[in-house]
Amino acid sequence: MQQLLALAEERNFTRAANAIGMTQPALSRAIAFLEAEAGLILFERFPTGVSPTAAGKELIHEARRILGSVALVEHNVRQRGCGDLGNVNFALGPLAASFMLKRILTDTLKVAPRLAISAVVRETSAIVEGVLQGVFDFAICSANTLKSEAGMDVISLASFPMGMFVRPGHPLMSLNRDIEWNELIPYPRITGRYPQHRRLDASLPFGPLDTTVECNDFEVLRAITVETDAIWLTAMAMLDGDERGDSLVSINPRPFHDLAIAEIVLVRQSERLLSPAAERVIQLIMTTTANFEK
Repeated sequence: MQQLLALAEERNFTRAANAIGMTQPALSRAIAFLEAEAGLILFERFPTGVSPTAAGKELIHEARRILGSVALVEHNVRQRGCGDLGNVNFALGPLAASFMLKRILTDTLKVAPRLAISAVVRETSAIVEGVLQGVFDFAICSANTLKSEAGMDVISLASFPMGMFVRPGHPLMSLNRDIEWNELIPYPRITGRYPQHRRLDASLPFGPLDTTVECNDFEVLRAITVETDAIWLTAMAMLDGDERGDSLVSINPRPFHDLAIAEIVLVRQSERLLSPAAERVIQLIMTTTANFEK
């Protein structure tokens, strides 16, 4: 087929032979053999060169299509081998998804635009189960709500300080002094969902006050905080670099409970061999999340 296309392109046996590194007699014999096998005349011969016949044009068209498919297969194999092509399925916890997913997908598609990516948002317990069952290649979630499981590797990605936020006109802001912890009691307190068994844990950031609203849609929680007297516990990164960040202000009640850190981790099956595409995305995520803390 390559010989056929070379002759179709050059319209001359000598030039076509030179183009593909053959001698002119060898190319002439090859085309003659092809014509004999097909029982068709593929090229009309003239003193100055050749011209494809109708049958030759049809075969030339098919040869281009077939060789194009072969080239595509070779390209795709190379792309899969380096992780630039393939299917990647992963899940994120709500906190991680709220301020990391957009950047992860953007950074990934800039360097590997042909990857087929499926990213879903689930509670930590559900995505860990999905990882262990092989539904997801890996997952990203908060270590604060992660229950250790056998057969699972946990890789730290980044740590983010937590904070409490209210709207600028919140009654607490009119005190013009340090806010005492018990002064939070009259106001709704909102956050992402905690595991059922930890909701009344006195060591949690909201302590024995518990929460009024638990919701995994962080855009909804942001809107509630802006429009009500609710107090929102979330990662401070939710407001960093956000044009809406100045619509909320931070409060630090005394005694200041250890709002501490939201540690974001990547979890994967210990013994599962991932595809080059999945490994490529994990490396990109590691780079992306490392930049979050800089």
